[in-house]
Amino acid sequence: MDIGERRQANILVLAPVGRIDNLTSGEFQTRLLAAVTTGSTDVVIDFSAVEYISSAGLRALMTASRQKPRERRLAVARLNAVVHEIFTISRFSHLVPVFATVEEASAAWEASVQAEPAAPRASAEAEPAASLRVRFWGTRGSLPAPLRAGAIRGKIREALLAARGRALDTPEAIDAFIDEALPFSVRGTFGGNTSCVEIITGSDEYVLCDLGTGVREFGTRLLREHGPGRKHCFNIFLSHPHWDHIMGFPFFAPAYIAGNRIRIYGCHDVLSEVLHTQQSNPFFPVDFRSLAATIEFVTLEPGRTYEIAGLSVTSIKQFHTGDSYGYRFFHGAKSVVYSTDCEHKYSGLDESYPFVGFYRNADLLIFDAMYSFGDMISVKEDWGHSSNVVAVELAQAAQVKRLALFHHEPVLDDRMIEVVLADTVRFEWISRRGDKVEVISAYDGLELTV
Repeated sequence: MDIGERRQANILVLAPVGRIDNLTSGEFQTRLLAAVTTGSTDVVIDFSAVEYISSAGLRALMTASRQKPRERRLAVARLNAVVHEIFTISRFSHLVPVFATVEEASAAWEASVQAEPAAPRASAEAEPAASLRVRFWGTRGSLPAPLRAGAIRGKIREALLAARGRALDTPEAIDAFIDEALPFSVRGTFGGNTSCVEIITGSDEYVLCDLGTGVREFGTRLLREHGPGRKHCFNIFLSHPHWDHIMGFPFFAPAYIAGNRIRIYGCHDVLSEVLHTQQSNPFFPVDFRSLAATIEFVTLEPGRTYEIAGLSVTSIKQFHTGDSYGYRFFHGAKSVVYSTDCEHKYSGLDESYPFVGFYRNADLLIFDAMYSFGDMISVKEDWGHSSNVVAVELAQAAQVKRLALFHHEPVLDDRMIEVVLADTVRFEWISRRGDKVEVISAYDGLELTV
């Protein structure tokens, strides 16, 4: 990679040329670290000749920002429209100061004035969005995030403002207005339940991923449709036993009905102990041992393929405190990957990174995109979650057909999640070098046909 160097006033200016991606980020980081850790000069990176920067390049910037002496200043300048947009989508502008020119950086530093973060761009419009079906019962991360009265009032107010001057004198006209004129963040909600996803094959047996609070609604609907007299078999795949992924099980009504069979699969050997402890005194009034359903725990070996409920299932170990596991489900020619609670830190995106192969050609990838990339590699590093930028890069490298953003940050409201989705769709377009990856955002109640 060609990286020019010049002195401008009292600033060292580095001027890389071309793309800063998985192939060139290592050289970029080495040169940048040498610049910020030797001598006493502040450093500005002139991006005017940089056409694209990937997450690997952003990570190199963050590494330099962290390793530079405290008194040394580092900034970027002259970003083209695409690179500027990537900084904005990644929420990176508050981590490394962005200036229009090198002269502006020099003047700001001379005056000891904190640089203003790059202005956020206007939200882009999201692109339009025997089979396998997927139904989402819970899509939030960490803890439930129910709608509050103020949020509902805000939705009603926005809908009424949008309705002014429209002829809405029939039920059909009202329905059309809701469905066609209102954004999803106003007419609906991404939901507040924690992780629970149903894989539907048409088999008599049910398949679920995780036991977050969404499983309560799954069980309630099942009983409403079939009644308590009909017996069922449930196959549940746990990514890991952290609380948000198991907290719904004490409220899973079918567990209290004799004749139902529940098989809980996972790669941890403590799942039985964890669920027994969660549902015991003093944590819960109904002891796990008193549940009437027949409950079995089955330990799986990562990398091995199992035939379960009409599906071929394999798992992969993920990067998360205490470990988590992703699952790939095959049904005929179709495949779905459930990969939540994993913090990806890669230096290159090729077959040497195991998730590229594990995700390869999946029809649907359900991916933990909880944080912005900026947060993921700074204040929330090592918290065990990933970002929308990493989601797109991995999906593109693995030639995934459809990417579902999942495990939403509970502090984000519906409009914020909608902005994240629009940003992610835009980033997929900016970074695309092959086939398009369709990007959607999962929400409680969403059903997809794969």
